[in-house]
Amino acid sequence: MTFIDLEFGAASSGELPLGDIASSLVSVDELIRDLGSLAADPSSAEFRTIEIVAIETRNPLKIRLSLIAIPATAVKAFQDICRDIIRYRERNGRPAQPAARSEDETVQHLPSIEAALNLCAGHDGQTRVTEQEAERLRGHVAALQHAEAPLRRVHVREE
Repeated sequence: MTFIDLEFGAASSGELPLGDIASSLVSVDELIRDLGSLAADPSSAEFRTIEIVAIETRNPLKIRLSLIAIPATAVKAFQDICRDIIRYRERNGRPAQPAARSEDETVQHLPSIEAALNLCAGHDGQTRVTEQEAERLRGHVAALQHAEAPLRRVHVREE
C-alpha cells in the first residue's frame, strides 16, 4: 500500500479555510486518478482507491492518503508535480488569481507537467495523452497553485 502525507499551510489571513482545503483535496484526488489512468496498462481494468486515513488539524494541516492500485509512475509524477507547485509558490509567493493570469501562463512555469505526462503515458513506448487529458491535468495543477491554503509538503512512502 502507498501512503501520501500532505501538509497544507495557513492562508495569508492565518486561518485554515476548510472550503479551500476541500477543493484542494478534490484536485489532489482527481490529479492522482487522472495520472493513474494515464499510467495504467490500457488492457487492464483496475479499481483504484484513494482514501483519507488521517487528519491532523493543527497548523500546518496534515492529511494522510492511502492509495490502492495506483501505478508507481503515477505516484512519482504526482509527487514531482506537487514539489514543483511548492517550489513555485515559495519562489514567487501566492500567484495571481486565475482570472488575472491564464492557466497556461502559470502552469508553463512547472517543468514537471510535461515530464509527468511523458512518464505516465510512456509505459508502452507511445504517448497517448490527448490534449483534453493534458488540459484537465493543467486545471488540477492550476487549482492547487491558486489555493488559498498552500500545499507545503508532500511525502510518499510504501508499506
